[in-house]
Amino acid sequence: MSDDDSELASIRRKKIVELAARDKRMHETREHEQKVDAERTKLLKRFLASDADSYLRELKTRDPSVGAQVEDVLLYLIVYREFRQTVTQIDIMYIERQVKGEEPKIRVQRDGRTSDFGAYVRDAVRKSSEDGKE
Repeated sequence: MSDDDSELASIRRKKIVELAARDKRMHETREHEQKVDAERTKLLKRFLASDADSYLRELKTRDPSVGAQVEDVLLYLIVYREFRQTVTQIDIMYIERQVKGEEPKIRVQRDGRTSDFGAYVRDAVRKSSEDGKE
């Protein structure tokens, strides 16, 4: 066996050791992620009402990034703020709106038209002030 062959064998052994170490790290990372996911799921199951749990699952399929953020907020409240109440579907909907940056909207349906409650009140105030001027 020449020096080139022994050098190639040495390089191969190093490469095999590196690949084995990388596979081991990947396996450990995967196991850690599975444990974290199991703990997250366990905490959520404990504090979510059944309707809230189904709404959160549906939200995560409909809008994965928002669903993940809502889940992170819930877990933050449970773990770090020691929130110990049952979370309802309305609570999750509120957090979803906050994550999306949506303002609360109340709709008024009148005469077959649907309008924003704020606009409805502004129109009523404007009309009443106009009626008072006459």
